[in-house]
Amino acid sequence: MRLWTKALGFAALFCTAVGLAGAQQPATGARPGNPGVDKNAGGKNAPRFDAARFVKDHDKNGDGKLSKDELPQQAQQEFTQIDTNKDGALTAEELQQHADRMARQRPQLVEILWYAVDIPEEPATTHELQTAYDQLRKLDKNGDGKIDENEVKQFREERKKQRMEHIFQALDKNKDGKISKDEARGLWADNFDQLDKNKDGVLDQQEVDAAFSQQAAGQPGQPGGRPGQPGQPQK
Repeated sequence: MRLWTKALGFAALFCTAVGLAGAQQPATGARPGNPGVDKNAGGKNAPRFDAARFVKDHDKNGDGKLSKDELPQQAQQEFTQIDTNKDGALTAEELQQHADRMARQRPQLVEILWYAVDIPEEPATTHELQTAYDQLRKLDKNGDGKIDENEVKQFREERKKQRMEHIFQALDKNKDGKISKDEARGLWADNFDQLDKNKDGVLDQQEVDAAFSQQAAGQPGQPGGRPGQPGQPQK
């Protein structure tokens, strides 16, 4: 999911910086309302952050660089992070490098929500938003209106247990608590030999759990996705 750059303080001025009159579908490597950073990504209308233009638009003393007080107020909190050589001024190169670094980071959850709401081509429905809201409320076990680390950890374990139960319910036909090579389907079958760590000819719960961990780490070709997603067993 590389559709957004991490929110930069100067993102609010994006449309002015790139000369766009309105919001467009973000390019690969760009988040909604924020400058895209890959000049080769997206289509011909894909927005991207133009660091040189940004410097030109905000360089009040004409020295080709931006001091902290020349930045828009909402961007000043990012100054120290962007000023990599610590000379007290931001060059176009430093700005572009910062945007590129942010593009490689995963999107924050709240930005995914903004994307779902703001993009007119495929807007989130009220039902989808309500479902997401209901799921977040489940994390708040004590009902205090806040989500703490222990609640997230507990909910994560519950989700893992549910996924495990789904896999074994779908594949473990003889109900012996293991998945044989004959029982495996989809990516579980394709990757069976790799997942069968102890080479006993079956996948036990520990090996299935390890497969989920590999998928969470982003290793390609691993089973264990959500229902309806690649990696789910085919009944």
